[in-house]
Amino acid sequence: MAKNVSTDGPGCHGSAGIKSRCVEAFAPPMDENESPTTADRPLDVSRSRSSGSGSGNKTASTRKPEEPQPQPQPPFVDGRRLNRIWSLIKLVLLMALLQQPDLSGGGYGVSAAPSQLATAPSSSHLDHPKHLQKHARSAAYFRLTFQQELNASSAHLDWENTCNLKPTGLNETHSKTKRCKKRQRVLQILQNQTGRELRGIQAEDRARITTNADKQATNNTKTLDIVEKKKWRFYKGNYRFLPRLNVTSKQLNLRHAHRDLQIYVGAFTYMRNIKLHWDLANLKAKSVLSDELDRMRKSAREVLCSVEETINLTNLLYTPSRPRAQQPRGHKKRRQAPPVVTYKILSRKLMEKRLQQFNSTVVPLVPLHQQATLAARGEDVPAPPDDLMVLEQHALFTKLKFVQYLKSIRKILAKQRRNLC
Repeated sequence: MAKNVSTDGPGCHGSAGIKSRCVEAFAPPMDENESPTTADRPLDVSRSRSSGSGSGNKTASTRKPEEPQPQPQPPFVDGRRLNRIWSLIKLVLLMALLQQPDLSGGGYGVSAAPSQLATAPSSSHLDHPKHLQKHARSAAYFRLTFQQELNASSAHLDWENTCNLKPTGLNETHSKTKRCKKRQRVLQILQNQTGRELRGIQAEDRARITTNADKQATNNTKTLDIVEKKKWRFYKGNYRFLPRLNVTSKQLNLRHAHRDLQIYVGAFTYMRNIKLHWDLANLKAKSVLSDELDRMRKSAREVLCSVEETINLTNLLYTPSRPRAQQPRGHKKRRQAPPVVTYKILSRKLMEKRLQQFNSTVVPLVPLHQQATLAARGEDVPAPPDDLMVLEQHALFTKLKFVQYLKSIRKILAKQRRNLC
């Protein structure tokens, strides 16, 4: 029978720590194949606490803890590299802005580019390409307009068919009774239409601001100011060849008026085309002088159309409208009465002969107009003169003489209508 070994040997009395050492010292030896008990294993405090909190069991867990799986690490981003790339982008944009021409008058340049780039790239470098695209579209549109205008002017005469195929009364029937009153009414229509064009020119001169002839045209600018006539009196003698009327005449010669107005239409057309060629080479847009010459050309065409309608209506009143009865074979055929008023369209050769009287070695109208016509067709021609001050002087006196011509028409027609019947 085995003897009980007392654990209370000498040296085992005292505190709890001393008693635990004594127990380990007097414990029987363990077999090698015997597995250690739960008490022999070290306690996993962390797992016991977690398991105990869930189930209420205070006993330490005997399972071996699982090793944590390695998590995928995010890619490393170097902030300094991004800053260097962004600095390079800003530098490239800055150099691109500095190399662009200053088209808007101060919106882009050395002083404006850094402040714009410092804010945001979306608001700084997008405005300039839009402005360039708009400028390119307007320049292309003006080039197309220039080609269309001059090709149409060279294809047909601007002083021909000024009514644009409008009916002029040739197909209307008029009774021959009270011809005088009807003719008086026809002349009154011409007087009213001439006065309307005259008042339109005068109203535009009062409403518009006089500016430089080479600036881009706007809706409220002009350059031919005919109010101050005294400062141009020294050049007045150079333009005596322009058509004029004698105010003391008792009646208006419609045939002469039709020819004179053709000359004014041709003069305004040639000067406008020359200035448009200069605008295409220097301004890429219609200038103030070109715009005003175009308005004067349209006014002259309107008055010319009114005179042509008056001639046609007068001929209807005083010529037979129905064919006469057929004559027997033995009688001679009577000639039809000619129209009362006839008019003739000037050829381009005769028109250019009249326009050559604008004596100027610097700005000859006919050669410069031929160059503009060839440029509209795409041919290589010399550039127009840089200084067109003489052309502006020609246009000023042509406008002045045309306004005086309209005033004379109204005065003569008013006198003729009073004394007609």
